[in-house]
Order: sequence, then C-alpha cells, then structure tokens
Amino acid sequence: MPALILRNAHVVTLDDRLGDLARADIRIDDGTITAIGPDLDSTDATVIDATGKVALPGLVDSHRHVWQGAIGGAGGKVSLGGYFGVVLAGLLDKYEPEDVYAGVLWGALQAINAGITTVADWSHIVTSPAHADENVRALRDSGIRGLFLYGPPVGQGVLRWFHESTERHPDDVRRIRAELADDNARVTMGLALRGPEFSTPETTAYDFHLARELDVPISIHSGIPGYLRRYRTIETLDRLRLLGPDVHHAHGAQFDDTDLARIAATGGAVTPCPTVDMSMAMGTFPVTGRALAHGLVPALGTDTSAGAGTDLFSEMRLALAAERGRANAAALARDEPPATVDLDHRDVLRFATVAGAAAWGLEERIGTLRPGKRADLILIDVTRPHLAPLNDPITTIVLNAGPRDVDTVLVDGAIVKRDGRLVGPVADRARQLIEESRRRLFTRANLAEVLGPSWSA
Repeated sequence: MPALILRNAHVVTLDDRLGDLARADIRIDDGTITAIGPDLDSTDATVIDATGKVALPGLVDSHRHVWQGAIGGAGGKVSLGGYFGVVLAGLLDKYEPEDVYAGVLWGALQAINAGITTVADWSHIVTSPAHADENVRALRDSGIRGLFLYGPPVGQGVLRWFHESTERHPDDVRRIRAELADDNARVTMGLALRGPEFSTPETTAYDFHLARELDVPISIHSGIPGYLRRYRTIETLDRLRLLGPDVHHAHGAQFDDTDLARIAATGGAVTPCPTVDMSMAMGTFPVTGRALAHGLVPALGTDTSAGAGTDLFSEMRLALAAERGRANAAALARDEPPATVDLDHRDVLRFATVAGAAAWGLEERIGTLRPGKRADLILIDVTRPHLAPLNDPITTIVLNAGPRDVDTVLVDGAIVKRDGRLVGPVADRARQLIEESRRRLFTRANLAEVLGPSWSA
C-alpha cells in the first residue's frame, strides 16, 4: 500500500496531547498514521487535497444489527414489543445465507457511507453455521472494521431463544473463533449473549464462561423495560460473579443508580441507542447522563435500521438534546431556567469515537488521530452552506452534518469512500444483491399485507 498524505485539513484529533490543528497534513504508511503536522514531505506519497475538509477519527457504532440492511423502516411504527413481532418473529427466520450476505454487506456500506469505520455487529441472524459464514464474509468484503458478535440463532424460534431460554449458546462459535483468531485483524469476534433478561441464570453463566474461555468480549441487551426488574439483570450477574470489563451493555435505559454503580465498579461499558431507546419506548431518556454521573462514559449505537437511521450524527444530536432535557427538567419544573448547560458537542463526538473504541478494547488502535494508530478516519466537506461559516468545527458538524457531508472514509488506511461516493465495484454489486434479497424476503413474509402496499416487492 503506497504512502498517503491528506493535505491541508482542519484536523480534530480528539487526542489530549495533540488537540485540534487548524491546518495540518496526515501521513499514512501501511495503514498506520505516521505523522500529523503542517507541510509534511510528500515526495514518496499520493496526496489528497483536504482543503475545506475537517478530518475526524472514524465513528464507532457500538451496537448495530447490521444484517437488517434490506428492511429499513420495517419496524419504524412499533414499540419494542412490536419490533419483536414484525422483525424477529416475522422476518428473521425468512433469511437464507445469501440474504444474510446481502443484508450485512449493504448495512456495512450504509455505515461506511455515514462515516462509521467500526461497527459492533450484534448478529442474531446466525440460524446456521452457513448464515454465520456469510455474515463474516460480508463484513470482510465491505471494508469496514467489524466486531462480529456471534449471537443466538433466533431464526430457530424467538421464544426458544429469547424467553427464559435454557438453550446454550451455539458451539459453532469455537469454529468461528479459530477462523478469527487474529485479534489485530480488521474483522474480529465477540459473543452477543442474551443475559438474564432472556435466558435462565444457569444458561447465562454457561454462555459467559464460554466467552471467557474463548477470550472474546461480551455484549448483552440490558436494562429493557419489562425485563430488567423481573429478572434483576445486574443483581443476577453480580451474584453469579459475571460482571467485568469485558461486558458491554446495550441500551440500559432502565438501569438505576445501583445498577450503574456495579457496572462502573467492574469496568463494564454501556451504549445508549438514543433513537431506539426513546422511539421504541425503551425509556423516557437514554442512560447517557446518569451513566456519566457514575464515571461511565457511554458509547453510542444506531441499533436497528428497521426502526432508526443509519448514521451516528443523528444519534449524537439526539443524545445531546435528550440529556440536556433530562438534566434541566427539575429546574424548569420549578420555573428556574438554568443559566448554563453541561454536556456539549465535543462530549457527544467523543461518545461516538473515543468511548466507542474503549468499549471494545480498541483504544490503542482507533478512536483518536495520532501517530501509531490505525488510519481509520473521515473527511467532512464543510464548504457546503449548512456547514459554513465554520466558527466552531465540532459544534457545527454535530449540529448539522450527515452522511451526505462525508467526503472521504479510510479504514485501516484503505480508501472506502472518496468524493462522496463509495469506492469499488462492491457497492454496485451490493445494491443489486440487496434489492434481490428484499424481494425474496418480502414475498416470504407477506410484508405487503402487514405494512401496506408501499412495501410490495
């Protein structure tokens, strides 16, 4: 891979030592950032003119069901319970391995298009080993940095796997772990487990011990209304001595202070998914500010394209607005409008970068821009009217940017989006595959009858 220099960008490193650089170059050699500074020597490098662009660390989506690339909007009108019916019970078992490949490939490209360079792929589409293989192949082919979180085979039956389940996690994870043995590769592995809210304590203990035997991170859906109190999630994990720094909690909107204190004390991580947490009635507000109060810096996730968007810019805006609304509610109820606000735009950008990397143990490789880290970064075109004038780059981008403003995306030093377009023939092939898969899935599931004529194949 030839050396690459991004020339004359406004560089937001999010590195505490380097800070922000109003005009700087970024040099990349063999996928690694080797220098950041003005006027770097480019005699042996390919140069990309980044004038009028802001360079940021690539965004990290810490909780996403990537396989749902073909079914965007299918769960947009429902609560969590309705999502279970429409998506998990109504669609998931209709997926053949070829549909998994198409959905994951398109979902990963949607993420890249939006400036997401790393995705934690909570995959419960692994109905068979062949489904798992196609999921991994699609992540690799897309060019994204991915954590394939091998989940339960829910396509074999939602109630069997998601209601007080006694089914142990599939043993096929050992095969995939052997395939994804290099923890420094672009696509690595973890386990997407059900936890106490969806499986018995005995099953949870088995699954967690399996993950630790394989030495991979763990992700569970936690703090779900109707489940957390009934199954005493954090209390159960604590009693079983299963909490730890390798445990990642998605959502957590219903956690109380005791729950958050236990997670913080054991080094765990939390990822609110603001759109889904609020629109699918998972909680009044995301857990963002209450997590911060306990020393837990939250990551951010989009969760499901069936009921949310595909980008983290929207999630950052919603996280900021929702937390300010929650934090200010008591004062406003007393008719005492606050003079200041706490959480700011840089904070939520760090949730989507620094905290996301830390949640998955990747902080030494990605999350900030500095020499020695992998070249996962994005260029935002700030010459467009809605992003100019650039009085404060971070505030302007968090308030106004979206996928259309992501000009360039690099993952591991490879260019996967350039001049606002996804790079390579995989994008054109992915569009054809996803349309073919959509027609097959909607026919099998009779979606037109459920969701109306606009969903007809």
